[in-house]
Amino acid sequence: MKQAILLFILSLLCFFNNLTADDFKFSSEYLEYDVYWKFLNLGKIRVWTKVEGDSIYSRIHVESNPYIFFVNVNYTFESKFHKENPFNSYLNVYETKNGLPLKTTFLRKENEIVAKQFDIRNGTVIGQKSIPYPDIYYHGITAFFVARKLCGAGVVVYLPLLFATEEKLERPPFIIKVEKVRFDFLEQKEDVKISAFDSEVQTIKFNGYASFVSKELAGITGEFSGWLSDDWARVPIKATFNTFLGIVRLELSKWEKDKWKPPLKTN
Repeated sequence: MKQAILLFILSLLCFFNNLTADDFKFSSEYLEYDVYWKFLNLGKIRVWTKVEGDSIYSRIHVESNPYIFFVNVNYTFESKFHKENPFNSYLNVYETKNGLPLKTTFLRKENEIVAKQFDIRNGTVIGQKSIPYPDIYYHGITAFFVARKLCGAGVVVYLPLLFATEEKLERPPFIIKVEKVRFDFLEQKEDVKISAFDSEVQTIKFNGYASFVSKELAGITGEFSGWLSDDWARVPIKATFNTFLGIVRLELSKWEKDKWKPPLKTN
């Protein structure tokens, strides 16, 4: 498995709900990001979100630039969760390895997190892993939405983030982990400039720190930052991460979101 998408356990659900930003509203959308290292375009990240009542379905596709020889990433992640209870939700990951199309599912089963890997062509189970973990957890997709809800709340939280990392001696060749990731949701507002807009965008910034290393996703580790639109939508405008290449940044390049216009800075 090659994933770490994209981050101290919140002991009570009421604690999480009380910290949410009052003006953030979930809504269906499509967001597309270009990924840059310096001036080199490394690839794209596409995010589809569909909201039906209190349920949210999200799919994220990460694909590296085929002309960049030193980065090779092509994954799709999907999950469905309740907008007020985003923890412990399932995660499906799709990839192709050595010509074999694979699907790996991560599910909560009683006091364990269970991962199963399938051959998509015939549904054959290739392998299964599990770890004991009775506490709540998030994964890359749900952490993405938690960050949008808490941004600007003026708090620091540690989210237990589920991820899998490749271990060639294991069968199937990955291990499951849950690591605590720090998020600083301070009330820090900034105007940022990205290629998609002629004017600067008004944003709210958050920072974070991941102690683990995602070897599979360009060695993401350490400090990261995100800039979300300073409005009801909290659309991620920009993000930066430490990788083995150095600082990599994401910039919003396309979007489809009803009734949303980027909050551009006015002179």
